[in-house]
Amino acid sequence: MSINHGRIAPFALKDIGPIEENNPTSRVRGNHPPAPFNWWPIANWGLRDSNISADFPTSARLAIQTYKSEFDTTIDGVILFSPLLISRVIQTLGPITIPLYNETITAQNLEERLHYYQLDNQGILKEVIIEKIKQTPANPQIAGNQARKLFTKRLSNALMDRIRHASPYEMIALAREMLRDLKTKDLQIYISNPQLQQLLGKYGSTSEIDRSLKHDGLYIVQANLSTSKASQYIQTNIQDTVTLDASGGATHLLKLGLIYTQIGPVYGFDTYRDYVRIYVPPNSKLLWSNGFDAGYNHAFCGTYGYPACPQYNIYGNGALMCPPNMAQAGFATWLLNDPYYSELHPMNRIGPPTNLESDEPERAMFGGWVIIPKNCNMTVTLSWYVPPMGKNHYSLLIQRQPGTQPLVDLTILPTSQGCSTLRTAGLHVQGIMGTEDSSFTPPPAATNYSCTMLSHA
Repeated sequence: MSINHGRIAPFALKDIGPIEENNPTSRVRGNHPPAPFNWWPIANWGLRDSNISADFPTSARLAIQTYKSEFDTTIDGVILFSPLLISRVIQTLGPITIPLYNETITAQNLEERLHYYQLDNQGILKEVIIEKIKQTPANPQIAGNQARKLFTKRLSNALMDRIRHASPYEMIALAREMLRDLKTKDLQIYISNPQLQQLLGKYGSTSEIDRSLKHDGLYIVQANLSTSKASQYIQTNIQDTVTLDASGGATHLLKLGLIYTQIGPVYGFDTYRDYVRIYVPPNSKLLWSNGFDAGYNHAFCGTYGYPACPQYNIYGNGALMCPPNMAQAGFATWLLNDPYYSELHPMNRIGPPTNLESDEPERAMFGGWVIIPKNCNMTVTLSWYVPPMGKNHYSLLIQRQPGTQPLVDLTILPTSQGCSTLRTAGLHVQGIMGTEDSSFTPPPAATNYSCTMLSHA
């Protein structure tokens, strides 16, 4: 997208898939991300993978460097946005009609129709027919790959045309919405000009990872790195119980619930492979954990001569709960050192995070694969200790991953000794985290001997 003196030149979305995939001249073949991201599990790395960092400015700089490498062109900035932003724009401007498809897109049906045309075979076939994509009998999938994003392209063109013809009142409403979405990180902008980037931080947000050493912090980042578009069917629940000791140190007990309810078709494999990274203050100490995939050398059940997986309670500890006969890892995209590529995978044992080498400065990280078969529920459990952080009252900042709306259940409660020493009451908060990052500070205790729980919904 080109902007000159405040005017946006006409542009169109371009599918990067044919450029980086199945292309013998692709420049991404054999590429690897920079050293902090040594955990990257795929043999290739390119522009579409560059949003790898939990810190958006870092990802944006990687995208600029990668674009230069792949297309020999220098760009000045990066813009990312979630479907939530587009739905709010349509809510402001009104429905968008796509006559060729006989579709009217509203804020309410936007995501569902995009998924239909990008992920549902019936929708993709409709695109092939409407757009007159030539089908090859020997490999009909080629036509589908060419067509599956053409409806999205037409919708983006129609939306941009609607914005260009918006009234002054509508433009003011859109500007207010953009400022709001900057704060919620549903709109992320990075500009290589330092002065403009500083201005973004002043009036919106730069989407940086919090690195403060003055308060406790928690940032959970999920990355679907499998050939599966099942993310739309995953509900993330975050339950964190924080116990404060007399010195002000915090012991966390985190239960990360990933609820997989497949109520529609999935483009790709059914099994959901999620690379989860949990960022905490740098001096945090992991006490124990369970729920991360232990790796190919720790097969547990399923195929290749291993016993059949147990029914319902797969590991016997409640970590993975499945309907009958659903605990199947199935097929997976090609990953480095995968001995089962192109074959059915067994279910591996689970355990602590396999990656404790942080890819973000001034943050500790607990990371690894979490494998969830179709319609199963996984609970990843971790406990860690954060030493006292300064002389201020305890405070916890939970950062929200852009585009997600997790259910958060947070409890902060001092021990009996901490109650009288810290003079801090308890705090309980529960609700959907769908807007900005949130900071939580327990209120002062009413008396030296009262640590009554304060609850918010």
